[in-house]
Amino acid sequence: MIYQFGQTQGTDPISLLLSIFFYVIFIIFMFYGTKIQAWRASKEIAVALGELKTWNNEGKSLVFKKMQKYKDKNLSTKDLKVKIEDIMTFVTISPTNLDPAGIIPKLDHLINVRDDRFKEEIKVLAPSADSVTASNLENLLEASMALDFIYRLIRHYLILGKKSKSMLLLMQIQMQLSLIMTMAKSYLHATRAFKEGSPIGDALGPLVVASFIRDISNRDNVEAIEIAKDTIYQQVEFEDRTIFLVRAKGPGGTVGKPGEAIKILVEKHKNEISRIIMIDAGLKLEGDRTGSLAIGVGAAIGGIGVEKFKIEESTSGVKIPIDAVICRESLEDAITTMKRPITRAIPNIIEKIKQAIRTRTEKGTKIIIAGIGNTIGIGI
Repeated sequence: MIYQFGQTQGTDPISLLLSIFFYVIFIIFMFYGTKIQAWRASKEIAVALGELKTWNNEGKSLVFKKMQKYKDKNLSTKDLKVKIEDIMTFVTISPTNLDPAGIIPKLDHLINVRDDRFKEEIKVLAPSADSVTASNLENLLEASMALDFIYRLIRHYLILGKKSKSMLLLMQIQMQLSLIMTMAKSYLHATRAFKEGSPIGDALGPLVVASFIRDISNRDNVEAIEIAKDTIYQQVEFEDRTIFLVRAKGPGGTVGKPGEAIKILVEKHKNEISRIIMIDAGLKLEGDRTGSLAIGVGAAIGGIGVEKFKIEESTSGVKIPIDAVICRESLEDAITTMKRPITRAIPNIIEKIKQAIRTRTEKGTKIIIAGIGNTIGIGI
């Protein structure tokens, strides 16, 4: 019996080799599995980091080439590059939130200081640029700064993960890498759009306002009054109602101060204003169609909340209702050259605004229509 058993085992050497191979692999993964996973994650992040570096360099190159056209003749090419690199790491430090009741004025002041500082930097870098070009250069620089920050952040976590040998840290970055790369690519495309000065998806609100004026007045020379910093309003009549149309000035790239403008109009006209209608681009969910509309109520405006606070604070006291019309877009749609599905949505938005005016407001009242967004490439 012993002899037969030995014969049986010896007749299948392949099974024996496979078993040994399986146990070796099992032992390797048991003791070194996490290290292998960390190595794989770090390699994948390193490849993505190389691509991010290429995109970052391209973004900086676009900024440099554009700035070079408007730089001071006494400023050397090397000095211009140094100044651009210095401003790439410009930071804005948020005020303390230990006193939340008073944080809005602090944020408002901080944003104004930051905007003024950026304009000063652009004036130093590109002194021969006109106001419109300077605004576009500011947008170009900010898009490149966002791309540079993503690159430096991923590089930081890759180095930190390797140094600390933290598999969890590396895998967290690896699992979000596709989303991060999509965001970075969007900012790269944004730098190209800002370089050309073409309207972007976020310019939907101002474009709707401009189109609405032309649609109901049949003329292009409606007086534009600057009511707040980089913000204008135009007054037209529509079916026995007075319409105040608010938007950023344009055609340079700016979002203006629509909250401040609405606040001024509300304080001036008070109970005469029966309704506010706001139009803005909003991030769509995956599966939603670009250019589709969402109708709702509330202040449709992004940012850190300062302008939204001004709108809500000024309207809540006099009980003015706010309607919102949102055009669904992805991040890439919002910060890159405006796509056809978004432009096709404009007539539909205008019809919805007219319908809201007819059904929700009385004749003889006043209405504010605010087009929220960046006015790059959108003139008066």
